[in-house]
Amino acid sequence: MKIKSIFPLFSLLMLIVLKAGYAQDNLDFQPLLKEVDSSNIFYSNNHYTWCSSVIQGEDGKYHMFYSRWSHGKRSLDDDSMNYIFNGFRGWCKYSEIAHAVAEHINGPYKYTATLLKGDGNSTKWDRFTMHNPQIRKFGKYYYLYYISNSFDPTFKVKNDKKIDKDWAHWLKYNCTQAIGVIKAKSIKDLLEGKYEKPEQPLMRPDNINTFEVATNPTVTQGPDKRYYMMYKSRKPNVGNMTFYMAVSNKPDGPYSMLGEVFTSADMACEDPCMWYDKTNKRFYAAVKYYSHSQKLVPQFGALALVTSENGLNWKAAAHPLISLREMKMKDGKKVDLAHLERPFVVTDKKGKPIALFAAASIEEPTKGEMENPAFENNSFNVCFPIK
Repeated sequence: MKIKSIFPLFSLLMLIVLKAGYAQDNLDFQPLLKEVDSSNIFYSNNHYTWCSSVIQGEDGKYHMFYSRWSHGKRSLDDDSMNYIFNGFRGWCKYSEIAHAVAEHINGPYKYTATLLKGDGNSTKWDRFTMHNPQIRKFGKYYYLYYISNSFDPTFKVKNDKKIDKDWAHWLKYNCTQAIGVIKAKSIKDLLEGKYEKPEQPLMRPDNINTFEVATNPTVTQGPDKRYYMMYKSRKPNVGNMTFYMAVSNKPDGPYSMLGEVFTSADMACEDPCMWYDKTNKRFYAAVKYYSHSQKLVPQFGALALVTSENGLNWKAAAHPLISLREMKMKDGKKVDLAHLERPFVVTDKKGKPIALFAAASIEEPTKGEMENPAFENNSFNVCFPIK
């Protein structure tokens, strides 16, 4: 066959492959992220601000569901060791899920109300903190996934004598974390408390596959119309948190285990936000990189992109760096960040990113707040506009 005759055949084959929807991995956040200004930053004078999740409502406005908890020292009324939740560490007991609204996806956002808050009821699994919100709409309903905890006075870790009493007490709260969901027909209904709220959590450790905690939930619908939930738990004798994938025929479960993800130390991640790209025919997840090996991206705590074609086997995306721990401002300045985490990617109906949100702090928020009130406002949610 002559060489010239090959090219028309090759072009035809390529056209067929592209029309058939050949899975690609070409998502690159670097040329997409725009500079930030003050309208893209959301914070509170009285509360730590964290964990943003954004969706466009039936009213055309953009609704942010986020975590917040008050500054300062905690009362010792209900726990003689409540000082372990002073300042930023109060997230584990005092976080609440609040709502803010904006006319435009990039902001500015304005607080309107608190949606979920622990009431201290000892009979409930979600007795205390309300944290890690992720808002999704599947079909005609909005689903708000979140984590909460109670208190287990009997909880003990192995080698308990080797850890200090504050940490041991912290774990009695921390190791009751589980995942819940509320369901409503509209954002308006969510805000007015007109939602379905199951009495039991959606996912909690079974002490067979997952242990101690179930946190960081992220849910998306796959190409098979099933709902995939990635979440964080612990695995015995492993230093890193392990992530798991579960699947369900309904957004609000029940979910069954598929298996572990991010199993290697070089792929240690947390805070995933997962979605399915219908054009590239693959799952993506924006994550906080939690490894010092720099095998995935060149900085611990940077935002990274991982991908999977089946939802279970994950690897670094072709362009794995989303953002280093920094903000590039519209005035040309660069702001280095101590933390950049809890990424949330807003996508269009085909799964293409249209905005990136993250929680951030310029200084380390767990240090110095009690002595230096200036640290109090050192936490915020930022929107990185996308071109």
